[in-house]
Amino acid sequence: MPTHLPMTYDSDRPWRILLVDDNALDRADAKAALLGGHDRRYQFVEATSANEAMHLCASSAPFDCMILDFFLPDGDALDVLARLPCDADRIPHLPVVILTGVAGTESRASLRHGAQDFVGKAWLGRESLTWAVENAIERRKIAREVMAERHVMDNQRQYLFEAERTARLESERVALLKDEFLATLSHELRTPLAVIVGWAGVLQRAQDNPATVRRGVDAIARNAGLQAKLINDLLDMNRIVTGKLILDLQRLDLSALLDSAAEFLRPLAIEKGVDIRIDTHDGAPLELDGDPVRLQQIFANLLGNALKFTPGGGAITLTAQRRADAQVAVTVHDSGEGIDASFLPQLFTRFSQENSKAARVHGGLGIGLSIVKQLTELHGGTVSGDSAGVGQGATFTVMLPLRVVDAAGDDAAGMVAEAEANAEADQLMLIDLHGVSVLLVDDNEDILELSRRVLEERGAAVVTVNSVVAALAQLGDARPQVLVSDISMPKLNGYDLIRTVRNDMRLDQHMLPAVAMSAFARPLDQQRALQAGYQAYVIKPLQPHLLIRAVARLVGRGDVSPVAPALQPH
Repeated sequence: MPTHLPMTYDSDRPWRILLVDDNALDRADAKAALLGGHDRRYQFVEATSANEAMHLCASSAPFDCMILDFFLPDGDALDVLARLPCDADRIPHLPVVILTGVAGTESRASLRHGAQDFVGKAWLGRESLTWAVENAIERRKIAREVMAERHVMDNQRQYLFEAERTARLESERVALLKDEFLATLSHELRTPLAVIVGWAGVLQRAQDNPATVRRGVDAIARNAGLQAKLINDLLDMNRIVTGKLILDLQRLDLSALLDSAAEFLRPLAIEKGVDIRIDTHDGAPLELDGDPVRLQQIFANLLGNALKFTPGGGAITLTAQRRADAQVAVTVHDSGEGIDASFLPQLFTRFSQENSKAARVHGGLGIGLSIVKQLTELHGGTVSGDSAGVGQGATFTVMLPLRVVDAAGDDAAGMVAEAEANAEADQLMLIDLHGVSVLLVDDNEDILELSRRVLEERGAAVVTVNSVVAALAQLGDARPQVLVSDISMPKLNGYDLIRTVRNDMRLDQHMLPAVAMSAFARPLDQQRALQAGYQAYVIKPLQPHLLIRAVARLVGRGDVSPVAPALQPH
């Protein structure tokens, strides 16, 4: 049986009424009552049986209302109501008013089965039937509106439920991820720290055994390097997330940088029994504009990962291929443990590791590949990872834009710049600080000792103090040529010291140039120190050549241009 859509009501058109009654007089009375009730126009269609009524409902245009006698020759009103089509909410498509000779149980039963109203034939009149028809149509309309609103509310409720469920699952995932990360971080920081502390104790007891001392120093240096890398990775990730990582773009040859990255890891590969192969095809320079430190970080990270997950006897292949679209494709392929297909979509997600057991075995915080992705994108490139599955090795491909050379003179300029940089580095190694007096201030005795040794090895005369109070007392007795001070110290800090020197003691930058040392590596921190009265800024962990260069520049020893932005003069 075809199902007609429910009628939409228009006050300008006549209402179509289906009159179902086997008594012609009753049908005539019903029509007269409606026609006499209001000025509304009606179009009547008549049926004398239930089957005829159902046939008309199925085959003719939709009706606005059915006036249905309760008792018919082939059934009753309940049968007709049961056969009328309904929508998904069990609301009949056609409003029904029951005509009954007795207003009793039959009438109430018809309402329970879907009729909208009933009228007794004994009181059939213009007002009663007109009101019943209008009421039936309006009640059905209201029922549909109520159900539509209910559906909207149900949908909103379902949406809110799903949103809450998604948020809860995400919160649980983040909490688990945080717990795993903190556990991994604790493990990764404690492991090298335990080695450092353990060997420090051994060295205190075995100072007369050179072999043991050398072995201990090597272990301490190696594990301190591991800790420094972990901390630098965390700092890099923070700079990337906050948008504060700035590239130092230079013209460079990627082939040479890849060779350097591979050679850096080759001793570890030889020790593990893993072969590293490099293939740059024609060997021609692959020139691009990039930050050499960050590019080295990208490929050292990828090669380090490959080495970490490749067992002895395996191989790592590093290839670089120039493409026709002015890009270079650098591929790192290993024959190691491989990656499960389900983990590939999360490969470059921060703090994600395929499983915690692997993290314990191989180490790492799960941020290396995320850093690789962010640094690659900062260079205008892309990175992707793939694996045929567990035990099938892995392949990582970095796409970087090559430098477009406009003229041959550009090449010559690049070669000159590179030669000048190399000469500058050689000159730095020849700097002599004999006759230079330095006051060194730091509350950390180990850093104080290290800095003193670095400067004294260059010939400087160094006086060390561990507080601002002691530094001011020393300055009152004798003025050095250079002041080198840590920034973060208890009670009075490096800013208090330089403020007193410049304002109270009236020692300007020409009378007493000053170098600030700090573990805060943001450009904002450097700018604050320079504005406070320092002339140079050296970032911890201390790199000896940077400290040497800072002191040398301030006393005019060695005409060396700064390599790092942190040492720009104020």
